[in-house]
Amino acid sequence: MWQRRDFLRTATVQAALGGGLLVAAPAEAAAARVVSERRLGPRVRDLTIASPAMRRNMRARLILPRGWNRREKWPLLWLLHGGNDDYRAWTRESEIMRLSAARRMMVVMPEGGSGGGYTDWMSGPQWETFHLEELRGILMRRYGAARRQAVAGLSAGGYGALIYSARHPGMFAFTGSFSGYGATLVPGAPEVLLTGVPGSGAEKFLMWGQPQLNRDVWEAHDPLSQAHRLRGTRLYISCARNGVKGPLDSETTHAADPAEAFCLYTTRPLLARLRRLKIPVTADIYPRGTHTWPYFRRGLRRSWPLITRALRA
Repeated sequence: MWQRRDFLRTATVQAALGGGLLVAAPAEAAAARVVSERRLGPRVRDLTIASPAMRRNMRARLILPRGWNRREKWPLLWLLHGGNDDYRAWTRESEIMRLSAARRMMVVMPEGGSGGGYTDWMSGPQWETFHLEELRGILMRRYGAARRQAVAGLSAGGYGALIYSARHPGMFAFTGSFSGYGATLVPGAPEVLLTGVPGSGAEKFLMWGQPQLNRDVWEAHDPLSQAHRLRGTRLYISCARNGVKGPLDSETTHAADPAEAFCLYTTRPLLARLRRLKIPVTADIYPRGTHTWPYFRRGLRRSWPLITRALRA
C-alpha cells in the first residue's frame, strides 16, 4: 500500500524541484523472481530478474564455486562495476574467474546503471532495494548464498560498496573501494557527482533532491557522514595520490586524469575521519596512476587475501 511516507517523499521531491506535483505509483506487491538463467560455462550464470523495485528486468552475472550445489551455504562476494559499464565488466577486465577458482565462494556482479546506480532515488529507480533486498534474497533462497558476505567495487561501484556497508552495518564482513569516492558533500562534490546522473536540469534532483534543501537525504547517502557505521567491517580503500600517469599506464594514456584526482579529493576526508574514529582501514594510496582498469585490477589482487579471510573461503 502507498503509505504516508510515500506521499512525504513525493512532496519532498516536489519542493526540491521547485513545484510541479509528481505522482508516484504505489509500490509493487509482486516478489522479484528469476525469469531466465543462461549458462555461459560450468561456473558462470547470467540471471535475468524481474524486479518490482526497478519496474523492469535486471541482469546479474553469478560465478559459482567448483562443486556448487543448492544444499550447501556458500560465502558471497559482491563486485560492483563503475559508471558507463555493466554487470559483465569484472569478468571481462579482471582475473576474478582465476582468483575465485580455488575458493569455496560465490561471486555476484549485478547491473548497477550508468549513474546514480547504487541508491534508491527519491523518485525513480530503487537500486539499493533491488541489490540488497531482491537480488540478495534470491541468491540466498535459490543459490545457497550464506549470510557471510563481502562487497567491493571500482569508481562509482567503490562508492556503492562503502555506502551499502554504512547503511547496512553488519551485512558485509569486508568492504573494498578501488578509486571510489568517499564523500558526497565536501565542497564541489555535489556538482561533480550530479554531472554523471542521468537526465537533464531538474531531473537530476530526483535522486536525492537538492544538496541544500535536502541535506539530510544527501547525508544519509554520504560515506563521510556515515563513517561511524563502518565500524566492525574490514575496510580496504585504494586510490592514486594524484591522477598523473603511472607505471601501469600505456604510452598512449593521457598525462593526467581528473577523475582519479576527484576520487582522492573525496577519499582523503573519509580516511581522516575513520582514523579519528579509530576504525581500522587498510589504505593503499599509491604515488601515481590513472582512473583505469590496470589499477582497479591491482586493487582486487592486493585486497584478495583480506576478502578471502573475511569470507573464510
